[in-house]
Amino acid sequence: MSDWITFGNGRRGRRSWDMDPRMVERWQRLLAAAHGADRRPHCDCLHEGHHLELVVRRAERLQAGRQVEAYHIARFPGQGALHHPSCPFHETDVRRSGRSGYEEGVVREMANGDLRVALRRGLRIRDRADVPPAVAPTAGAAANGAGGAPRQARMTELGLLHLLWEQARLNTWSPDIGRRRRWWTGVRQALVTAAGDITTGRNQLLGDRLAMVGYGDEDGPALLRRTARSCGDTWRILLLGVVDSITLRRGRQDTGFVSIGFDGAAGYDLRVSAHADWKQRLARRFPMAMTALGQPRGTRAIRVIGLVTATVRVGCDGDRVRIGAWADDVALMEVEPDTLVPVASAPELAVASDLVKARRAFIKPLRFDAHRDVVHPDFVLTDTADPRGTPMEVFGRDDEAYAARRQEKIRYYNDVYGQNEWWCWNAAAAPRNIPPFPPVLDRGDRPGA
Repeated sequence: MSDWITFGNGRRGRRSWDMDPRMVERWQRLLAAAHGADRRPHCDCLHEGHHLELVVRRAERLQAGRQVEAYHIARFPGQGALHHPSCPFHETDVRRSGRSGYEEGVVREMANGDLRVALRRGLRIRDRADVPPAVAPTAGAAANGAGGAPRQARMTELGLLHLLWEQARLNTWSPDIGRRRRWWTGVRQALVTAAGDITTGRNQLLGDRLAMVGYGDEDGPALLRRTARSCGDTWRILLLGVVDSITLRRGRQDTGFVSIGFDGAAGYDLRVSAHADWKQRLARRFPMAMTALGQPRGTRAIRVIGLVTATVRVGCDGDRVRIGAWADDVALMEVEPDTLVPVASAPELAVASDLVKARRAFIKPLRFDAHRDVVHPDFVLTDTADPRGTPMEVFGRDDEAYAARRQEKIRYYNDVYGQNEWWCWNAAAAPRNIPPFPPVLDRGDRPGA
């Protein structure tokens, strides 16, 4: 399986071209010709002997300083599970990701294919929450007690960051992606497209409040200014980018505050601040990310992605437009530096790096806001003989307190996939001995090949 798309006129193109500076214009021409055409494009997936058709949607985006028509391609509602796991239109089985940790209706697919999410903190400004409230379990979940972990009634900023990453397919990897994830403009376009298909609250389009901050993005500063002005005093802004630093600083009258520095933010004239105690909060919530940010940039094994919900102010200093943001909440996510695939530990980083070196195709299921008791794979190989994908589990602890949890996971994978049909590594017991990966299905035997 691949990301090749066949159009009604017989031409072929790759969805990944939209993240390739050399091919993006050609891809947009193919989509423009297909928009509204009688014959729909389709991917290589087959269902009941027929290819799964796709829909082309129209939007606008800033390109080279001007507003242009832009198109993207999407699956039809309710068909995500019909696509092969290696297909870019596949939807991760909720039971195998952190989305299973939400109550029914927190993430809902609409009739037009958009997603509607219930956020813990709305984007409309009503008050400023200095201390983020804990997400409480529902009464039914609490009463369930031994019957399972509590399910979340709202999505936090971390859950939203995971949702955006998943919808943009940045939690997947295949060898043909190559170095395209290093082109921040393409990453920004993928995330903005994903946000354009998500609504919150009273039909508020998430893409209208999302601003990406990234190094070397020609149109990024203008997009940030436009989004900040449209938010004004009414809406919170969502700032997303690679975090370069989180430092405690001294302000006026000897008061402290936290400065959050995004990579490339100087070119945006952007200053992001938060209360002084945020540094300790983030250290407790995201220890791996904060440890990395405390190291010299050139020695960091990971990159850190941040999503900041903030109130925003736009000011002018002569001809310069300065943007100040005051954070209401911050979510951090650790990613492998070259692929931007999320990782949650040093052993996971080692596995992800080795998978990339071995030229394997895989998905990283994301946890969202799910309780740690939810069982889902650390990775799923999508290039093996199993049409569901082959789950991969990294056991990072080998102590007696974790033994019952490890046995629970082993029983789950054996029951669902069968013994010897899934992969695991006891990284605590054998930290330098990553087992061989399951074999690759011969390309000629793959569906749609």
